[in-house]
This record gives sequence, C-alpha cells and structure tokens, in this order.
Amino acid sequence: MFDKYMKWLRPGMCALALVSLTALAAEGDDPDENKDSLGRARDRGFLNVCADPYQYPQSEQSADPPGFDVEIVRAIAKAAGLRLNMVWTNTATRGGTARAFRQSILANKCDVFLGMSDNGDDDMLMGKLVFTKPFLGIGYVLVTQGKAADMTTLEQLKQAKVKIGVSMSTPMDDYLFTREIPRELYMGSRRMMDGMVKGEVDAGMMFSTTLGTIRTDFPKAAFKMAPGFMPMEGLRFNSAWVVRKGDKAMLEFINQGITGLLASGRIKEIVESYGVPFYAPFS
Repeated sequence: MFDKYMKWLRPGMCALALVSLTALAAEGDDPDENKDSLGRARDRGFLNVCADPYQYPQSEQSADPPGFDVEIVRAIAKAAGLRLNMVWTNTATRGGTARAFRQSILANKCDVFLGMSDNGDDDMLMGKLVFTKPFLGIGYVLVTQGKAADMTTLEQLKQAKVKIGVSMSTPMDDYLFTREIPRELYMGSRRMMDGMVKGEVDAGMMFSTTLGTIRTDFPKAAFKMAPGFMPMEGLRFNSAWVVRKGDKAMLEFINQGITGLLASGRIKEIVESYGVPFYAPFS
C-alpha cells in the first residue's frame, strides 16, 4: 500500500510525504502526548504522588498506616477509580524542598507533592508550582500534665508561674519570651517531650502534628493537649499539597476531592486517627 501510494507522487514531494507519514507514526506511538497529567493518570489507572519518606505522621515509607496525607490522597484517588504510585523523595537532604521539587515533581516523576504547609509565602514554589486547597489547620498547641493538668491557657500558666517547655530559637520560643511567660528551653520538641516524661516540666508547647508521634515514641507519656486550645495568630498554618502550575485539571481534581472529604468529615476522621488534633483550615 505504501509503495502504491509513493509511485503516484512527484519526486519533489517524496521527502515531504515521508516526513508527514513519520509524524503520523510518531503520534500513533504516543497517544498520551497531548494529554494533561490527569488524563494520563486516568489512562494508566494510577496517580503518581510524591512524599517525604520520613515525615510521620504525614507520610512514612515504612509505616502502616502510612501517614494521614497519604491516606487522604488515597481516598481521593480511590473515589476516581485510581490507585496510588508513591514516589518517595527526601526533603531533608542538602538543597531541601527546592532540590526535592526539582528532582521529582518538576522532573515529571509525580503530579502531586504531599506534606506542604501554606503560610502565604509562595517563594518556595519557584514560580512553577501552586498550592492545592488547604485541608487541615496546624500550629503550636499546649500540652499539660501534673500540677498544670487542669490549665488550658498560657495566661493561667503565667499566673501560676509554671514553666513551659519549648524548643529554643523557634517562633513559639520568641512568643513566650516577648510576653514574659516562664519557659524551659530544649533542643527540639523530642527532648522537650522527654523532659515532660521525666517530670522536668508540666507544660509544653509543640507543633500539633508532633502529637502523632507520642503513642509510638513516648508510650509512657501522661501529658495531653489542653482541651479547646486554639493555635494563635502568627503561629498557625494550613496543610496543603502542590501541583505543577500548568496542571489545571489536576489542581481542580485534587481540590474537588479535598472539598468532598472535608464536607463528609473523612479528613477529620483520618487525621484524628493519628492522634493529631483536627482544625479546619484557617482563613
């Protein structure tokens, strides 16, 4: 058929015909070439998702359950008949999040990157990524035990002259220092929690997601989050994910999934199953 077609062409048209036929063959070889990332995901039957392998309780490669971020995006994918393909990308190596982005989502190895927080600063996105709709409010919360067990505010602790354990050189440390609230400094929240287990302090301020590590890392801990405590303005953020700036269909897909799971209470259920307090995204 090809030879019959070629003999009817003028010699000068042969090269053009070959180019055209080659182009058609190339298009046939890659039917997904002109599809967006969501279209390709639907054709494959799975969604490529990046996450840090050591960011529990948000995500953890070796953990079961694998983290609330992973469970939430899995629920979104499942509702659309898709499976997850996890691409584990360490954000704590040299170069941090920017390097992780360049080597993963910006290299098209995944279409959604989990475990981010949106504080209104888009510099980390390098002009190439956008945040999804937030699905969880996070921030510093108060934990108490012993003589501080019934106290629920920083003002009560200040009046009772109860020292509050806090990680040094953090925004929370500065908040307490500026307001002359007695504090005990620790090198990181893990040491602060260890200090509470040992009875060095009866109150502490920690990031809300850190509470998800207490059951496994500090099984003998008696301290609990003060009931009704709300992270303060300037010390609270929103959990969100990122997608590539041009992936508008993927962004809409993820945002619709988040909206539905928030409305049904499923995100709250997943987050709280990790021992992490659920706060609706902060405005």
